[in-house]
Amino acid sequence: MHEKDARLEYRAVDSNGVILWTAQRPRVCSAYLVTTTDSGPIAVLMDQGPTTGGSLTSTASGYDLETGQKRWGPVETPGAMLGNGLVFASAPKDFIGTGGPRTALDPATGDVVAAENDDTSTRVVALFSEHLVRSRDDNLIGENLDGDRLWTRTAGDFDVSAAEAREIPWEPIGATHALLGDAGSEERTLIDLNSGASVDSDISGAWFDSSTDTLVTAGADLQGFDSDGSERWESPLPENAEVAAVGAGLIAFDTESTGGPDQTDRSVAARSARNGSLAEGDTPLLRTLKSLGSPHHIAESGAALVGDPQSPLLITGRR
Repeated sequence: MHEKDARLEYRAVDSNGVILWTAQRPRVCSAYLVTTTDSGPIAVLMDQGPTTGGSLTSTASGYDLETGQKRWGPVETPGAMLGNGLVFASAPKDFIGTGGPRTALDPATGDVVAAENDDTSTRVVALFSEHLVRSRDDNLIGENLDGDRLWTRTAGDFDVSAAEAREIPWEPIGATHALLGDAGSEERTLIDLNSGASVDSDISGAWFDSSTDTLVTAGADLQGFDSDGSERWESPLPENAEVAAVGAGLIAFDTESTGGPDQTDRSVAARSARNGSLAEGDTPLLRTLKSLGSPHHIAESGAALVGDPQSPLLITGRR
Protein backbone atom coordinates (compact mmCIF):
# COMPACT_ATOMS: atom_id res chain seq x y z
CA MET A 1 0.00 0.00 0.00
CA HIS A 2 1.38 3.39 -1.04
CA GLU A 3 0.23 7.00 -1.02
CA LYS A 4 -0.35 8.47 -4.47
CA ASP A 5 -1.94 11.82 -5.31
CA ALA A 6 -3.84 12.09 -2.02
CA ARG A 7 -5.14 8.53 -2.44
CA LEU A 8 -3.97 5.07 -1.45
CA GLU A 9 -2.61 2.72 -4.10
CA TYR A 10 -2.70 -1.01 -3.45
CA ARG A 11 -0.22 -3.15 -5.38
CA ALA A 12 -0.27 -6.91 -5.82
CA VAL A 13 3.34 -8.01 -6.31
CA ASP A 14 4.52 -11.55 -7.03
CA SER A 15 7.55 -13.19 -5.41
CA ASN A 16 9.78 -12.01 -8.27
CA GLY A 17 8.90 -8.37 -7.67
CA VAL A 18 6.56 -8.04 -10.68
CA ILE A 19 3.57 -5.76 -10.07
CA LEU A 20 0.53 -7.81 -11.10
CA TRP A 21 -2.13 -5.15 -10.67
CA THR A 22 -2.93 -1.97 -8.77
CA ALA A 23 -6.03 -0.34 -7.32
CA GLN A 24 -6.61 3.10 -5.85
CA ARG A 25 -8.84 3.95 -2.92
CA PRO A 26 -9.64 7.01 -0.77
CA ARG A 27 -7.40 7.49 2.24
CA VAL A 28 -10.23 6.56 4.61
CA CYS A 29 -10.34 3.08 3.01
CA SER A 30 -7.04 1.79 4.36
CA ALA A 31 -8.33 -1.58 5.59
CA TYR A 32 -7.81 -4.64 3.40
CA LEU A 33 -7.58 -8.41 3.74
CA VAL A 34 -6.01 -11.25 1.77
CA THR A 35 -7.77 -14.54 2.43
CA THR A 36 -8.08 -18.02 0.96
CA THR A 37 -10.99 -19.62 -0.87
CA ASP A 38 -11.46 -22.92 -2.71
CA SER A 39 -10.84 -21.12 -6.01
CA GLY A 40 -7.70 -19.31 -4.86
CA PRO A 41 -6.63 -16.31 -2.78
CA ILE A 42 -8.82 -13.21 -2.71
CA ALA A 43 -7.87 -9.63 -1.87
CA VAL A 44 -10.73 -7.72 -0.25
CA LEU A 45 -10.53 -3.92 -0.53
CA MET A 46 -12.77 -1.31 1.05
CA ASP A 47 -14.28 1.65 -0.80
CA GLN A 48 -17.03 4.23 -0.48
CA GLY A 49 -20.23 4.30 -2.51
CA PRO A 50 -23.28 6.58 -2.64
CA THR A 51 -26.52 5.70 -0.87
CA THR A 52 -30.01 6.54 -2.05
CA GLY A 53 -29.87 9.61 0.18
CA GLY A 54 -26.72 10.86 -1.51
CA SER A 55 -24.35 10.21 1.40
CA LEU A 56 -21.38 7.84 1.27
CA THR A 57 -21.37 4.35 2.73
CA SER A 58 -18.66 1.72 3.20
CA THR A 59 -18.42 -1.07 0.65
CA ALA A 60 -16.21 -4.13 0.16
CA SER A 61 -15.14 -5.90 -3.05
CA GLY A 62 -13.19 -9.10 -3.64
CA TYR A 63 -10.47 -9.41 -6.31
CA ASP A 64 -8.51 -12.37 -7.64
CA LEU A 65 -5.11 -11.89 -6.02
CA GLU A 66 -3.15 -12.92 -9.12
CA THR A 67 -5.12 -11.17 -11.87
CA GLY A 68 -6.93 -8.32 -10.11
CA GLN A 69 -10.20 -9.41 -11.72
CA LYS A 70 -13.19 -8.50 -9.57
CA ARG A 71 -14.81 -11.63 -8.15
CA TRP A 72 -17.61 -9.91 -6.25
CA GLY A 73 -18.84 -6.57 -4.99
CA PRO A 74 -19.22 -3.86 -4.20
CA VAL A 75 -21.16 -5.08 -1.16
CA GLU A 76 -22.44 -2.50 1.29
CA THR A 77 -21.13 -3.03 4.83
CA PRO A 78 -22.32 -1.53 8.12
CA GLY A 79 -18.93 0.09 8.65
CA ALA A 80 -15.23 -0.63 8.84
CA MET A 81 -13.47 -3.98 8.67
CA LEU A 82 -12.75 -4.93 12.28
CA GLY A 83 -9.68 -7.08 11.71
CA ASN A 84 -10.99 -10.51 12.77
CA GLY A 85 -11.39 -11.61 9.16
CA LEU A 86 -14.26 -10.40 6.98
CA VAL A 87 -16.23 -8.93 9.88
CA PHE A 88 -17.62 -5.40 9.71
CA ALA A 89 -19.36 -3.05 12.14
CA SER A 90 -20.30 0.58 12.46
CA ALA A 91 -18.21 2.82 14.67
CA PRO A 92 -19.31 3.19 18.32
CA LYS A 93 -21.19 6.30 19.31
CA ASP A 94 -18.72 9.17 19.75
CA PHE A 95 -16.06 6.63 18.66
CA ILE A 96 -15.84 5.32 22.23
CA GLY A 97 -16.89 1.87 23.43
CA THR A 98 -18.33 -1.10 21.57
CA GLY A 99 -19.23 -0.83 17.89
CA GLY A 100 -22.58 -1.57 16.34
CA PRO A 101 -24.02 -4.90 15.13
CA ARG A 102 -21.60 -6.97 13.09
CA THR A 103 -21.87 -8.50 9.63
CA ALA A 104 -19.65 -11.30 8.28
CA LEU A 105 -19.14 -11.90 4.54
CA ASP A 106 -18.23 -15.05 2.62
CA PRO A 107 -14.77 -14.31 1.14
CA ALA A 108 -15.53 -16.36 -1.99
CA THR A 109 -18.80 -14.64 -2.94
CA GLY A 110 -19.32 -11.56 -0.76
CA ASP A 111 -22.62 -13.02 0.46
CA VAL A 112 -23.68 -12.25 4.02
CA VAL A 113 -22.91 -15.27 6.19
CA ALA A 114 -24.03 -13.81 9.51
CA ALA A 115 -25.59 -10.52 10.54
CA GLU A 116 -26.39 -9.26 14.01
CA ASN A 117 -29.15 -6.95 15.09
CA ASP A 118 -29.90 -5.40 18.46
CA ASP A 119 -31.97 -8.45 19.46
CA THR A 120 -29.46 -11.08 18.32
CA SER A 121 -28.37 -13.41 21.11
CA THR A 122 -25.72 -15.09 18.94
CA ARG A 123 -22.84 -12.72 18.22
CA VAL A 124 -20.24 -12.70 15.45
CA VAL A 125 -16.65 -13.08 16.67
CA ALA A 126 -14.46 -13.84 13.64
CA LEU A 127 -14.51 -15.25 10.11
CA PHE A 128 -11.44 -16.73 8.43
CA SER A 129 -11.49 -18.59 5.12
CA GLU A 130 -14.34 -21.11 5.57
CA HIS A 131 -14.65 -20.84 9.35
CA LEU A 132 -17.07 -18.66 11.31
CA VAL A 133 -16.76 -18.20 15.07
CA ARG A 134 -19.74 -16.94 17.06
CA SER A 135 -20.52 -16.44 20.73
CA ARG A 136 -23.73 -17.28 22.56
CA ASP A 137 -24.11 -16.91 26.31
CA ASP A 138 -20.80 -18.20 27.74
CA ASN A 139 -19.90 -20.34 24.75
CA LEU A 140 -17.86 -19.96 21.58
CA ILE A 141 -19.24 -21.81 18.56
CA GLY A 142 -17.37 -22.81 15.41
CA GLU A 143 -19.29 -23.24 12.15
CA ASN A 144 -18.57 -23.67 8.47
CA LEU A 145 -20.02 -21.17 6.01
CA ASP A 146 -22.98 -23.46 5.31
CA GLY A 147 -24.06 -23.02 8.92
CA ASP A 148 -23.04 -26.49 10.10
CA ARG A 149 -21.79 -26.51 13.68
CA LEU A 150 -18.24 -27.86 14.00
CA TRP A 151 -17.63 -27.37 17.72
CA THR A 152 -18.75 -25.65 20.92
CA ARG A 153 -16.38 -24.61 23.70
CA THR A 154 -16.89 -22.63 26.87
CA ALA A 155 -15.08 -19.31 26.44
CA GLY A 156 -13.44 -19.92 29.80
CA ASP A 157 -11.58 -22.85 28.23
CA PHE A 158 -9.52 -20.18 26.46
CA ASP A 159 -9.20 -18.05 29.64
CA VAL A 160 -11.51 -15.34 28.31
CA SER A 161 -15.18 -14.45 28.61
CA ALA A 162 -17.46 -14.58 25.58
CA ALA A 163 -17.59 -10.78 25.57
CA GLU A 164 -13.79 -10.54 25.71
CA ALA A 165 -13.45 -13.02 22.84
CA ARG A 166 -15.34 -10.56 20.62
CA GLU A 167 -12.94 -7.72 21.37
CA ILE A 168 -9.61 -9.58 21.59
CA PRO A 169 -7.74 -9.96 18.27
CA TRP A 170 -7.97 -13.26 16.38
CA GLU A 171 -5.14 -13.84 13.90
CA PRO A 172 -5.43 -16.47 11.13
CA ILE A 173 -2.65 -19.05 11.16
CA GLY A 174 -2.75 -20.95 7.89
CA ALA A 175 -6.23 -21.85 6.64
CA THR A 176 -7.46 -23.88 9.62
CA HIS A 177 -6.13 -22.27 12.80
CA ALA A 178 -6.34 -18.96 14.64
CA LEU A 179 -4.28 -17.28 17.34
CA LEU A 180 -6.36 -15.69 20.10
CA GLY A 181 -4.84 -12.88 22.15
CA ASP A 182 -3.29 -9.44 21.99
CA ALA A 183 -0.07 -8.97 20.05
CA GLY A 184 2.80 -8.72 22.51
CA SER A 185 1.05 -10.93 25.05
CA GLU A 186 2.65 -14.19 26.18
CA GLU A 187 -0.74 -15.69 27.07
CA ARG A 188 -2.12 -16.30 23.59
CA THR A 189 -3.82 -19.53 22.50
CA LEU A 190 -3.60 -21.36 19.16
CA ILE A 191 -7.01 -22.82 18.25
CA ASP A 192 -7.90 -25.45 15.65
CA LEU A 193 -10.90 -23.95 13.82
CA ASN A 194 -12.04 -27.38 12.61
CA SER A 195 -12.37 -28.86 16.10
CA GLY A 196 -12.09 -26.01 18.60
CA ALA A 197 -9.15 -27.77 20.25
CA SER A 198 -6.38 -25.75 21.90
CA VAL A 199 -3.20 -26.73 20.08
CA ASP A 200 -0.95 -24.67 22.37
CA SER A 201 -1.46 -22.00 25.02
CA ASP A 202 0.56 -19.44 26.97
CA ILE A 203 2.46 -18.56 23.81
CA SER A 204 3.61 -15.28 22.30
CA GLY A 205 3.19 -16.25 18.65
CA ALA A 206 2.28 -18.92 16.12
CA TRP A 207 3.01 -19.47 12.43
CA PHE A 208 2.24 -21.99 9.69
CA ASP A 209 4.86 -23.24 7.24
CA SER A 210 3.04 -24.62 4.19
CA SER A 211 6.15 -26.21 2.66
CA THR A 212 6.50 -28.62 5.60
CA ASP A 213 2.87 -28.50 6.79
CA THR A 214 4.07 -27.43 10.22
CA LEU A 215 2.51 -25.23 12.89
CA VAL A 216 5.23 -23.44 14.86
CA THR A 217 4.61 -21.87 18.27
CA ALA A 218 6.83 -19.83 20.56
CA GLY A 219 6.26 -19.94 24.30
CA ALA A 220 8.58 -21.18 27.01
CA ASP A 221 9.98 -23.39 24.23
CA LEU A 222 9.82 -23.51 20.46
CA GLN A 223 7.46 -26.24 19.25
CA GLY A 224 6.39 -27.75 15.95
CA PHE A 225 3.01 -29.43 15.40
CA ASP A 226 1.40 -31.35 12.58
CA SER A 227 -1.69 -29.66 11.16
CA ASP A 228 -3.88 -32.01 13.23
CA GLY A 229 -2.29 -30.65 16.43
CA SER A 230 0.05 -33.58 17.12
CA GLU A 231 3.37 -32.41 18.52
CA ARG A 232 6.22 -33.17 16.10
CA TRP A 233 9.19 -31.60 17.86
CA GLU A 234 10.21 -29.34 20.73
CA SER A 235 13.35 -27.25 21.12
CA PRO A 236 14.55 -24.67 23.63
CA LEU A 237 13.92 -21.14 22.40
CA PRO A 238 17.30 -19.46 21.82
CA GLU A 239 18.15 -17.08 24.65
CA ASN A 240 16.97 -13.50 24.06
CA ALA A 241 15.67 -14.49 20.63
CA GLU A 242 12.33 -13.73 19.02
CA VAL A 243 10.86 -15.46 15.99
CA ALA A 244 10.90 -12.95 13.13
CA ALA A 245 9.19 -15.02 10.42
CA VAL A 246 8.39 -18.57 9.35
CA GLY A 247 8.17 -19.80 5.77
CA ALA A 248 9.80 -21.85 3.00
CA GLY A 249 10.75 -24.48 5.59
CA LEU A 250 12.65 -21.99 7.75
CA ILE A 251 12.24 -20.37 11.16
CA ALA A 252 14.08 -17.04 11.16
CA PHE A 253 14.95 -15.24 14.38
CA ASP A 254 15.33 -11.54 15.04
CA THR A 255 19.08 -11.06 14.66
CA GLU A 256 19.00 -7.66 16.37
CA SER A 257 17.98 -9.36 19.59
CA THR A 258 20.56 -12.12 19.18
CA GLY A 259 23.71 -10.21 18.41
CA GLY A 260 23.32 -9.17 14.78
CA PRO A 261 23.88 -10.93 11.45
CA ASP A 262 27.61 -11.41 12.12
CA GLN A 263 27.03 -13.56 15.19
CA THR A 264 28.91 -16.85 15.39
CA ASP A 265 26.02 -18.88 16.85
CA ARG A 266 24.19 -19.77 13.64
CA SER A 267 21.78 -22.02 15.57
CA VAL A 268 20.11 -18.85 16.78
CA ALA A 269 19.76 -17.29 13.32
CA ALA A 270 17.62 -19.98 11.66
CA ARG A 271 16.08 -23.38 12.35
CA SER A 272 14.26 -25.95 10.23
CA ALA A 273 10.48 -25.77 10.50
CA ARG A 274 10.29 -29.50 9.74
CA ASN A 275 12.20 -30.69 12.82
CA GLY A 276 13.56 -27.66 14.71
CA SER A 277 17.17 -28.46 13.86
CA LEU A 278 19.87 -26.06 12.67
CA ALA A 279 19.11 -24.78 9.16
CA GLU A 280 21.85 -26.04 6.85
CA GLY A 281 22.90 -25.14 3.30
CA ASP A 282 23.61 -22.02 1.30
CA THR A 283 20.20 -20.98 0.06
CA PRO A 284 19.29 -17.43 -1.04
CA LEU A 285 17.15 -17.09 2.06
CA LEU A 286 19.97 -18.06 4.42
CA ARG A 287 22.29 -15.66 2.60
CA THR A 288 19.69 -12.94 3.17
CA LEU A 289 19.80 -13.65 6.90
CA LYS A 290 23.58 -13.23 6.91
CA SER A 291 23.76 -10.09 4.81
CA LEU A 292 20.54 -8.16 5.50
CA GLY A 293 19.24 -9.49 8.79
CA SER A 294 16.03 -11.31 9.54
CA PRO A 295 12.95 -10.88 7.33
CA HIS A 296 9.53 -10.08 8.76
CA HIS A 297 7.74 -12.16 6.13
CA ILE A 298 8.78 -15.24 4.14
CA ALA A 299 6.75 -16.43 1.15
CA GLU A 300 6.35 -20.08 0.20
CA SER A 301 8.68 -19.45 -2.76
CA GLY A 302 11.50 -18.33 -0.48
CA ALA A 303 11.08 -14.63 -1.28
CA ALA A 304 11.28 -12.43 1.80
CA LEU A 305 10.46 -8.92 3.01
CA VAL A 306 13.16 -7.18 5.04
CA GLY A 307 13.59 -3.72 6.52
CA ASP A 308 10.84 -1.30 7.52
CA PRO A 309 7.46 -3.10 7.36
CA GLN A 310 5.89 0.12 6.04
CA SER A 311 8.32 0.27 3.09
CA PRO A 312 9.94 -3.17 2.91
CA LEU A 313 12.60 -4.44 0.54
CA LEU A 314 11.60 -7.55 -1.42
CA ILE A 315 14.31 -10.19 -1.69
CA THR A 316 13.42 -12.79 -4.32
CA GLY A 317 14.32 -16.45 -4.03
CA ARG A 318 16.50 -16.27 -7.16
CA ARG A 319 19.60 -14.58 -5.70
